[in-house]
Amino acid sequence: MGSFIFYSFSARISLILIFALVATTSILYQLNQHVERNFISEVHREQLDLAEAIDIAQRSLSSTQWLSDFLKDRRLQGSPRSSVHRILVVNSKGIVEDSSDAADIGKQFRELGFGDYRTDRNKRYNLYSFEVETDKGKLDLVIVVATAELPELLRSASRRRLLVTFGVLLVAICISLVLVLQFTRPVSDLIAAAKKVAAGDFDVFVTTKRHDEIGRFVQVFNEMVAGLRERHELEQKLYAAQRSALVGRLASGIAHEVKNPLNYISLSIDYLRSKYAPAEPAARQEYFERIVSIKEEIKRLDRLIRNFLSYGRPIKLDPKPVSVKELMLQSIALCKDQAEQQGISIELSCSEELQIEADFEQLRSCFSNLLLNAVQAMPAGGELRVLCSQSGEALEVSICDTGVGIDEQDIDKIFEPYFSTKETGTGLGLALVRRIVGLHSGKIEVQSKVGAGTTFRVWLPIRPPSSDQMDLTEFP
Repeated sequence: MGSFIFYSFSARISLILIFALVATTSILYQLNQHVERNFISEVHREQLDLAEAIDIAQRSLSSTQWLSDFLKDRRLQGSPRSSVHRILVVNSKGIVEDSSDAADIGKQFRELGFGDYRTDRNKRYNLYSFEVETDKGKLDLVIVVATAELPELLRSASRRRLLVTFGVLLVAICISLVLVLQFTRPVSDLIAAAKKVAAGDFDVFVTTKRHDEIGRFVQVFNEMVAGLRERHELEQKLYAAQRSALVGRLASGIAHEVKNPLNYISLSIDYLRSKYAPAEPAARQEYFERIVSIKEEIKRLDRLIRNFLSYGRPIKLDPKPVSVKELMLQSIALCKDQAEQQGISIELSCSEELQIEADFEQLRSCFSNLLLNAVQAMPAGGELRVLCSQSGEALEVSICDTGVGIDEQDIDKIFEPYFSTKETGTGLGLALVRRIVGLHSGKIEVQSKVGAGTTFRVWLPIRPPSSDQMDLTEFP
């Protein structure tokens, strides 16, 4: 919770604003302290200048020296920071009898242009007048003080305050903009991902290293997509299960309605073959060929029915020691006649001693399906090679043909139920093969090239492993 507060966008914006407020307050406080010290120093300096100017004026009255002579060795003379602008001695008629500026002597005071709060070149002047009794009569001591320093200090302080406030706020705004841009940039990725999900792509995953609100939103989005993906997969599995259940019911009906008539037809064909065969050799040969074709079609229908029955019901294995060569010979026998008719040569390479522990009938159904597919892929003839060998603790069986091959885009689909590249296929043969191999804790893979042929490789454990030892990754 604490780390989230630290990474939270709103928390960081709040911290920036607090920092801006604290920084502005601190800087303005220091600036005000500086201005206050300067202001006090300036007032103190003006007081000292005024006191010194009064002292000089009084001393000049009892002396024969002019004020300008008095000021030669004084701090007020020529000092750029002196606030005393003039020291004047004015008689009762308004004539300047003495002045710190010798050019003023003999002039009317009013002609000099000094009055209370008069402005001269952006300077303001204050007049301090003192009446003094002398042997020459009453004289006025006039001190002209320039007051420009204090207002300038205040104006400078105001400008600094504005600049400091503007600078701190500008930095805070820039940092906030950077955070806002970082905060909103992942939103475009989320929009693109949402469009993909809306189009049906549930493999979307948005990556982020953020820990703020956007990071949590991305995490929730990924969890939502994962949930949709799981739901989609469950729907597909449910649909497949419903189709399998439908196939099971259909297979059961077919078994009762078709299997018995097929057996009767097959027996009748055998009877007709022996009873009504023509005596003339040419007609007899043609008659036998037609009978064989009919028998093959009956076998094909019987095989389709058995595939439906096998795929639509649970398979219970009965593992026993099996001679691999005998298994292959019986599997080849089921398609040997069709292979001879199509001009296909079959080569079997298998050791007599090679044995595994498995369900003989299920494996014969598995390999006969693979062999029959290979034969059907070579309608104009070719070569069919079956290679059996032991690879570690597994049996490896390779079935290689020189047929038409499988298109690359269909290789990943051939084991799916109801998918078939043949017009008369049901799409259950290879699905049943993979199911039987999987039940034996085995593995199957296919390599194919259009026009060059296809190779199916099957790995089966020599001995069936226990449930906690089943690992298909141990095969190549």
